[in-house]
Amino acid sequence: MSIGVGVRIGSVVSTAVVASNDPGSADPVVIVRDTVLNKRKDGGTVLGGEPELGAGREFAESWSGFVGRVGDPSGVAGSADTRYRAEDLVATSIRCLLQECEPLPDRGGRDGGAPDIVATYPSRWDSSTAAILRDSLVYAGLEHITLVSDAEAVSAWFESEIAALAGTLIGIYHVDDMGAAVTLVRSGVAAGRAFGFAGDGSSPSSRIATALGAFGWMPENLDAVVVTGDGDMAGDKAAMTAIAVGVAEKLSVRCELGPGPEQSAALGAAILAAGFTSTSHQIVPIGLPPSHDVTEVFDNVPRVAAATVVAEPEVAVAEIEPEKRSYARIVIGVSAALVVIALAALAYFLLL
Repeated sequence: MSIGVGVRIGSVVSTAVVASNDPGSADPVVIVRDTVLNKRKDGGTVLGGEPELGAGREFAESWSGFVGRVGDPSGVAGSADTRYRAEDLVATSIRCLLQECEPLPDRGGRDGGAPDIVATYPSRWDSSTAAILRDSLVYAGLEHITLVSDAEAVSAWFESEIAALAGTLIGIYHVDDMGAAVTLVRSGVAAGRAFGFAGDGSSPSSRIATALGAFGWMPENLDAVVVTGDGDMAGDKAAMTAIAVGVAEKLSVRCELGPGPEQSAALGAAILAAGFTSTSHQIVPIGLPPSHDVTEVFDNVPRVAAATVVAEPEVAVAEIEPEKRSYARIVIGVSAALVVIALAALAYFLLL
């Protein structure tokens, strides 16, 4: 039996998932805590806010808001004004979550030993910022933890639980209090760095189209877009749903709102830790929240309708701007016969 542990420290909410990839195994254990690191008077640390730990607890000091400060040399001040490096606070938070997962079995890992652990970091981080967190994990004695980006973990969640085919191109649209980021992932590997957008006024669909265009891809190349969130934005279900619906309609692509939606990366990290590899993917979900029961799915209706029209007009649509495709497909549906006649006439004259 293979067991994996996935961890994500979010700006507001942190999540740990313990799961097995064996069919028929128990449902995964999901632990969610507020991202508030508390230092007890005896020197120990615990992760969580008052709702989880209980009101009236007395701590020597508390820290919050540190995830977005990783790499900042000024550090983060606690409630008693003691400063620690943000990356050390993240590493300590990971250790606190892992302690709550205990006792873990001494076997179940991919090498036969203890279960593997995968932790995620924000996709917009560059390699140097991720390396800073890696150094802190080593300093904290957590060098056995594997680090991957949120987008890579979300892609693993999608391919394991939803996708019918492996190796497809997935767009991860992530939104939080800092703005938005678009990451393109194929076969579990990100295509370059995430594309960051902060207050430029552009729509989610145009941002995704911009990221695709950088590689010469079109929306038609996407198997799906998964929308994820963090911070206050993740708690606004109406806003997150509106993003997913808008992307599905404007790009004519399947769009899914990840569970949580800030928990998708932790679920994907557990999948990776349990031994999932997208290149050898078989459609055997490992038992994480049943995707179509928990996850909102937004399929673009106009695109489905267009599939009943003859294939030739669909080729002509490929050059139309994404925002105009819905209208173009309606026109094609109304005048399909005229288009077929025109194409036949054109072929005739070309053969003269």
